[in-house]
Amino acid sequence: MKESKPIVIAHRGGSDWAPENTIAAFRKALEFGVDGIELDVQRCRSGELVVFHDPDIGRTTNGVGLIKDICYAELKRISAGLWFDEEFRGEHVPLLSEVLELIDGKVILNIELKNTPIEYPGIEGELLELLKNYAHCDKVIISSFDHQIICNIHERAPHLRLALLADALLVDLPAYAERIGATVWHPRIDTLRADSVAQAQAAGLQVCAWTLNDARKWEYALRIGLDGIVSDDPLGLMNFLERASRVKD
Repeated sequence: MKESKPIVIAHRGGSDWAPENTIAAFRKALEFGVDGIELDVQRCRSGELVVFHDPDIGRTTNGVGLIKDICYAELKRISAGLWFDEEFRGEHVPLLSEVLELIDGKVILNIELKNTPIEYPGIEGELLELLKNYAHCDKVIISSFDHQIICNIHERAPHLRLALLADALLVDLPAYAERIGATVWHPRIDTLRADSVAQAQAAGLQVCAWTLNDARKWEYALRIGLDGIVSDDPLGLMNFLERASRVKD
């Protein structure tokens, strides 16, 4: 077991306490003192980078259609919070630039670039352009299931921290991560073993797994020595880690 506690990363801002990927969720994450926030980025029809997970807006808004087909002016008129609770009726799909302004280096920001199943050609360049005006890139991690995007970013901005997203154990992970420029590994917890974590860490990779939402998985995370835990319930996780720390002491 690691001596230090793993960092707590609020998945989509912490979707147990507010509608996912909204300003309300990110504000609560900051208020409760998480170590980091994870969010998803796509491009809408008018070209803005927006914070949204699904290709289709139907699950988490009161609108219909694909993000790629909807202009931002239309997105702003759609509620991204009413599905969760009436309290959040006024929440809209945020621009990534809005979120950067809110976070402002207060916590680690993990930006997952979506490029599957819908392709957004050039989205990595647009992200890099936006980050030129962000003064806290040392606290940014960029991840993607499209590993070509990770390669492209590493070639253009080798100073940025990049994460390899995967839901499988890879052959010679350290060599593969080095090849694409990743220094962080974000595996799915259900595909992870302790020996894989140890191998990755021995090669200098940080290991932050997703998505762990109950005590059984949090206990497993401590046993296998994760560096970070991504959770929909960051507050529950922080309370668990605090209790575990007191027991250990």
